[in-house]
Amino acid sequence: MSEVVPLQACPEIEVWWHHDDERRPDAKLSAVPGTVSAAVAAAVPAAAIATLRDRPFASRRQDHHAAVDARERGAIIDSSVAPPVKRGAGRILLALVLGFVAVGLAVVGLTVNTRFAASFGQTAEAAMLLAAIGLTIDLLAIALPSAAAQFWRDRNLMAASAAWAIWLIALGMTLLAAIGFAATNIGDGVAGRSRLAAETSALTADVIRLRSERAAIAEQRSVATLAAEIQRAQPAAAAVWKQTSGCSDVTLAASGAACAEVLKLRQALGAAQRRDTLDAELRAAEARLAPLPAIVTADPQATMAADILAWISAGRVNLTPHDIHRLRITGLTVIPALAGIIFLFATTLMRAPRRRAGT
Repeated sequence: MSEVVPLQACPEIEVWWHHDDERRPDAKLSAVPGTVSAAVAAAVPAAAIATLRDRPFASRRQDHHAAVDARERGAIIDSSVAPPVKRGAGRILLALVLGFVAVGLAVVGLTVNTRFAASFGQTAEAAMLLAAIGLTIDLLAIALPSAAAQFWRDRNLMAASAAWAIWLIALGMTLLAAIGFAATNIGDGVAGRSRLAAETSALTADVIRLRSERAAIAEQRSVATLAAEIQRAQPAAAAVWKQTSGCSDVTLAASGAACAEVLKLRQALGAAQRRDTLDAELRAAEARLAPLPAIVTADPQATMAADILAWISAGRVNLTPHDIHRLRITGLTVIPALAGIIFLFATTLMRAPRRRAGT
């Protein structure tokens, strides 16, 4: 207790402290008859104390009962005002971060849904009207949660319920637009990667095949060299040249022996020509393969996510890449649509927290 000032004993006079509109008898400033705290002494003028001392006891008792009746009707004497609850720096920082995130998501969501809605317009006027409708719906999805929360704090339950109902409708339309945009762009991107991956795979297989076939050809002489050697070998088969149609139709053993060198050189010539053809095809395939990006799978994110989930769960969770693709589109569409809820969290954090009863 602070310094006390002795007064005339008057057990009927009590000073009450109130907090959050609740009377607390245990918080009397003067619990000892005949004394009162310095705070009360400072609040009560000296002339009033003297007048109170000079008045008869019956009159003072009557005034006491009147004060009790007024107190029971809610007229409680405040000796001090409870200090307001302050917002901490962490609470303010978190509210600012959530606010910036909500604004960013709102801008992204408005841009995405407005452009996607405008893409359905067949004329410039139709595209503008559809974009305006999409923009209005997105703004409703952003603003209605905060409005519904304010209605709830104002005890306007009907308006709060209506705001949440309208928000659900707006959220559904926003999700449909976001799903269409994400599915279109992501689907086109995956399809493009799939085409590149298929082309890369096909060209890689061709290059491997051509290299393998080229490695099996041991002939090193050029086509021109072999053609000249054939010309030199033809006189040795002159005796059977006409009968074998130029060593092309060999049926007798004697003819085969005479045309053996020519046939051998012609076989080497064919190998040399095939070698040159393979070299040309191999250079063309490698030239087409070189500028292509190194894409192995159409959707590596979905494929790897499915593999990691299966590995972590020891094979108990087996999701396909298409399942991961669905989850990704769901996340990309739902999160921007919740910009209004995140903004509601930010505004709630910026409000001072309520002081609990008894604190």
